[in-house]
Amino acid sequence: MAGHFEATPGGGAAVALDEVEISILRSLAVQLLELIGPGDTPAEGEDPLAALFAEGPSKPPSDPALARLFPDAYG
Repeated sequence: MAGHFEATPGGGAAVALDEVEISILRSLAVQLLELIGPGDTPAEGEDPLAALFAEGPSKPPSDPALARLFPDAYG
């Protein structure tokens, strides 16, 4: 990567990326959202990914790609 992570006020982190790296990260985020589906619209200010898994799945995903992304926590 072009830079290194730096701490920001409030406990966050920041990094400077070039256009190619930004494009790759955007593409990966879009692909992940396509895999997990649109779900319900999150409430104002709510994390969209957290909203998708608020209740948690009742069974493992049948899609092998999703099973690799979200493996069982306990064997």
